[in-house]
Amino acid sequence: MYNASMNLQKKRLIALAKAVEKNARLTPEEINYLLNFEKKKEQSNLATWLKFSALPLSLALGFFSTVFPDNFSNFIKTLPAWTNIPNQWLPGIDYLWDLLGEPVRKSNILYHIPNLALYSVSFFGLKKIFDSLEKRTWLDKVYQAQKNLHNNLESGKINFSLAKGHSLLFVGSGDYIGTQFVLNHQAEDSITISKTKPNYSKFWNYYDVTTLFADLKKVMERCDGKTAGEYLFFPVIDNEIFLPGPKAYDVSPHNLDILCQDLRMVEKEMNWKPKRIIIIGDKFHKSFVQSEDNRKIIPKSQESITLLTIAKKHQPAIILDPSDVVIESIINLAKGRKIVFRATKEGIKEYKQRFYERLKDQGYKLSKKKKGVLTIGYDLFEDQTEQQTLSRSIDDYYPVVLSKAVFDALVRNGYKKEEFLYVPELVLQKLNHLAKQQ
Repeated sequence: MYNASMNLQKKRLIALAKAVEKNARLTPEEINYLLNFEKKKEQSNLATWLKFSALPLSLALGFFSTVFPDNFSNFIKTLPAWTNIPNQWLPGIDYLWDLLGEPVRKSNILYHIPNLALYSVSFFGLKKIFDSLEKRTWLDKVYQAQKNLHNNLESGKINFSLAKGHSLLFVGSGDYIGTQFVLNHQAEDSITISKTKPNYSKFWNYYDVTTLFADLKKVMERCDGKTAGEYLFFPVIDNEIFLPGPKAYDVSPHNLDILCQDLRMVEKEMNWKPKRIIIIGDKFHKSFVQSEDNRKIIPKSQESITLLTIAKKHQPAIILDPSDVVIESIINLAKGRKIVFRATKEGIKEYKQRFYERLKDQGYKLSKKKKGVLTIGYDLFEDQTEQQTLSRSIDDYYPVVLSKAVFDALVRNGYKKEEFLYVPELVLQKLNHLAKQQ
């Protein structure tokens, strides 16, 4: 069973090494299998025993029988009969020793022990030579494939074979939601496409949104785009995913529009079925362009590119706005009560107007029948929100939390998950639901 298992492992490793050499598609499981292989260099227990115990003792026995033959012969006569080799077997054993050049011509087993030990060690020596030759053949190919595969993964240039319906994530550096989405799924279910190597997964491909169309086409082929289920975009900056400012994005709407247009063109050229586009960003973010002469704006030349116009233009497409998701949760908590916003003066100046505009946009109405107040905390810096939360100075106070660090701090201090609004988790619940609706 052990040898059969080792042979199967060897065959699979050789096949994977050939696949790497041909730059063929590999599954994440195959990549892990090849990278995790390591040849064990342990010497067998039998070989160790022969080398350090049996051989020295048998050589000492041979030395004693040669130097003191009479004493040794008398000692042999005291041994039981079963230590003698049967007469019908003795000629055959003498024949083998003659071939090896070490005749014995004695019946007692003690006379044969030096030869047995010596040639056993020689056998293991031959095996070591064959193992060395084997290492310089298929093992060298496997080690070289490991090296090439590692380099391809580091540079983000590898051809993947992925599960049908997998997600392709176009992310920037440090996207909370994109990171957690990948960690929540199997490796074959999502691949990151990024300008920089992510620290949460080794399964990714390099792409810069400012590069050529040919580069996008190449990366889509590498990521098994034909069988993908959707493209996920995370253009909003992480530390402003709730109530972001007008320019709080790492991919502008007009660049995202071009990218979506190019994706549809790739699908058309490759004869692929159009995939869903899911944009996790702010629906009010926009790129604004217009024509002017030296005195005024040219009439009807103004054009606004928003995530909403992008989604409408490149169907099938969906906008998942984190601010809408959080406001929806706040409205459910309020149940018609008065909602107040709490922050530092700087935070009030930055976010208050956007907060109440979002409530209005979601159709929230104060109920005259409901008493009490729901206080929502959110500030320019999360440590300010954290301090207000830990002080517990306000009843029915719900902070809006963006980062895992603050989330962990609140949990350590006894807060339950239901007592604050953790934005990445709220958005991921919606995103996971959308991803299942392929």
